[in-house]
Amino acid sequence: MRIRSNHIFVSCMLFCCIVLLISGCSTTRTVPEGDRLYTGSKVTWTNDTVTKKRPKDYGSLMSGLEKRIRPNPNRKFLGMPIKLWLYNLGKEPKGKGLNYLLRKKWGEPPVLLSSAKPDYTSDILESYLVDNGFFQAEVTNAIKYSGKKKASINYTVSPNHRYTINRVMYIMDTHWLGRTILKSRDGSSLIAGAPYSLDSIKAERERIHAYLKEQGYYYFTPDYLIVQADSTLDGKVNLYVKVKDNTPALALRPYKLRDITLFPDYSLDNDSTSTLGTPVNYKGIYIVDSAHRFKSSAFDRSVFLRPDSLYRLSSHDITLQRLINLGVFKFVKGQFSPVRDTSKHNIVGGNPNAIPRDTSMRRRRDSTAVRDTLSRINYATMLNNRFSLDSGWLDAKFYLTPYQRRSLQAELRGTSKSNGFIGSQVNLTAKNRNWLHRAALLEIGLKGGMEWQTGNKSAGGSNSYMLGGEVAVTFPRFITPFKNLNIRTPYVPRTRISAGYELYSRSDLYNLNAYTLQLQYLWQKSQYLNHSLAPIAVTYVLPTKTTAAYDSILKNDPSQRSAIEKQFILGGNYTITYNTLQPNKVHSFFVSGNIDISGNIAGLIIPKNDTGQKTIIGNSFAQYERFTLEGRHYWKIGNGKQWINRLLLGYGLPYGNSQTLPFVKQFFTGGSSSIRAFRARTLGPGSYHNPAVDSSALLANEAGDIKLEFNSEVRIHLASVFNFAAFVDAGNIWLQKDVPDKPGSKFKFDSFYKEIAVGGGIGLRIDASIVVVRLDLATPFRIPYLPEKERWVFNKINFGDPEWRKKNLILNIAIGYPF
Repeated sequence: MRIRSNHIFVSCMLFCCIVLLISGCSTTRTVPEGDRLYTGSKVTWTNDTVTKKRPKDYGSLMSGLEKRIRPNPNRKFLGMPIKLWLYNLGKEPKGKGLNYLLRKKWGEPPVLLSSAKPDYTSDILESYLVDNGFFQAEVTNAIKYSGKKKASINYTVSPNHRYTINRVMYIMDTHWLGRTILKSRDGSSLIAGAPYSLDSIKAERERIHAYLKEQGYYYFTPDYLIVQADSTLDGKVNLYVKVKDNTPALALRPYKLRDITLFPDYSLDNDSTSTLGTPVNYKGIYIVDSAHRFKSSAFDRSVFLRPDSLYRLSSHDITLQRLINLGVFKFVKGQFSPVRDTSKHNIVGGNPNAIPRDTSMRRRRDSTAVRDTLSRINYATMLNNRFSLDSGWLDAKFYLTPYQRRSLQAELRGTSKSNGFIGSQVNLTAKNRNWLHRAALLEIGLKGGMEWQTGNKSAGGSNSYMLGGEVAVTFPRFITPFKNLNIRTPYVPRTRISAGYELYSRSDLYNLNAYTLQLQYLWQKSQYLNHSLAPIAVTYVLPTKTTAAYDSILKNDPSQRSAIEKQFILGGNYTITYNTLQPNKVHSFFVSGNIDISGNIAGLIIPKNDTGQKTIIGNSFAQYERFTLEGRHYWKIGNGKQWINRLLLGYGLPYGNSQTLPFVKQFFTGGSSSIRAFRARTLGPGSYHNPAVDSSALLANEAGDIKLEFNSEVRIHLASVFNFAAFVDAGNIWLQKDVPDKPGSKFKFDSFYKEIAVGGGIGLRIDASIVVVRLDLATPFRIPYLPEKERWVFNKINFGDPEWRKKNLILNIAIGYPF
């Protein structure tokens, strides 16, 4: 014990010496004479002079002010300016070497007070406040000196009264453009009583622009709108929305589409030949494909723009996205041009935008639609001078550059498990991106791998290998008995048909042969919402070559028999996923739900045999219902810091032919992406634990029908590709029914919470963009199979005990993040 205490004391002293050595290097050593180290700024907000309260969006306003302050002080890690210390340790480099690394690579030069411009920054902050309705805001600054060579800046914000919107008026002529804008005003982002905001004005211009684009106004942009503010009222403003007088004539009228042409073999190298072929008219769309790469039907459900219809931005965007998401084109470019052809002129007795002669319209006075005579005169002038050559029609051309049709991809994977097994796997995938010339994706995949034990012999198991293959075809459309089923979204709906075979062999135990067949429909409703429906999902598992060694294992644990029993699963599944995960969002969410049902339809139409089972071709099939729900919350709590919480619920209900869920459908826990303080498949079910699971006499394959799991993890960026993590995991699995051989394994509402396992630890992630290597070191905090009052084991943690470390420190090495 004394030796261990001495080691700890020496380690602590060494650590303190290193910290003192680094910190002993003054942060101001390289600050020039007459200047100071800029240590940051502080913003002080004084309350409104009228309401004497802070605004409701105070937090957002303060964040906006702080983001606009320049420069930023030297970066810190755990409150220490490590990069500045490293810079000060070096000298001006004369070439490559340690000084170059300290000054140019690892270090960061001091941020000087002379680089700060407090008066200019005060003006920037005042402008930001004016943009948010504080028209009389004042920002003052004061430099605060600290020591001999440090300084910070204090900014004091006096916002004064905040102006709100009194009234919004649309100053429009009664020609088609003005009348179209007036129809959209119910959706305005400018609301009477709301604070004045420049962002709201910009949003209103964008809203009107998007609405007009849906009504055929192809050449209209937000810059052609102006919002004028009258702030002469007592603390309020009137806003006047107008179309600029100098708006081009092309932007003042709606357009229809004449010809829509696709060039699916276009490239910059052959632009002349790929655009001069003979057009083929397919359902009103012209296709120029001199190389005959694609059948015309490949584009049947990708083009939403139609001839003789009004131009709509949504149809334009959906068409572009559909063509890109077909997966056969690496570049897609759309081009629209006006038709300069008087034979297509749709002006009869004047112009479609001409001012109506309805006298009742002229007499009507709407407070939000005031006639602007000057705009009408200018508009009429533009019509006479420039509109005469414009037919009001557009030609649309799409230039599509295809990918290489065939490709071959090789992938090598390495695995390391907490039970002492390591392995490798090779995947080969051949792809044809344009199978049958219909933009269908044909994939032929082969895979093979081996796994062997290098340490922890007591964990059990044996060396193994795996061989498999799959053939899959994905069509860029729904293939159903219902014709013309085509969801109006930018995302291509797909039908995937796949068949596969896999052989898994544990050399001295058994062989497993798995055959799969699946029909799957994939579609994306929006940017965040995905659906996957597999109405047909057939799995047939056939064991062969069981050995005497495996028979001896079954004597110790009969439940292992379910791992290799013959299984015939005939069913379907549905998965819905909502995912808003984006790098720069403060709060992101991931929610996924899955329903997996087997044997329900077959069970209704197939009678029982003499043994009470329902069979197909002499094979009984599984009958069960299985539900899984997973939710994650990603919270960006600072620069380079993220907090993730995850909850997973799983429930399986066997019935009819099945007494338990098929082994491949059961729930497992423990391991690198679950409760990391316990080895994979060694935890549970419930409070049950077989001591032989840690010996070579038993395989680790504990499974359950119910699963509850919670994970919480904080991730912090350290430097370069290195990230640190601290985590806590909790959960367990349970069985639906009592199993005499596994006491304590049944799920009970009044006691399940007492059987929750808890573990935690720290991790290091090496994020090299193309691959993330993860190392997590965890230890149990709560062990559910111990006596009920002894399950929390904080008091038993002893890092100095080699035997304790061997049993309780679990190192997980994996590829990718756990969730």
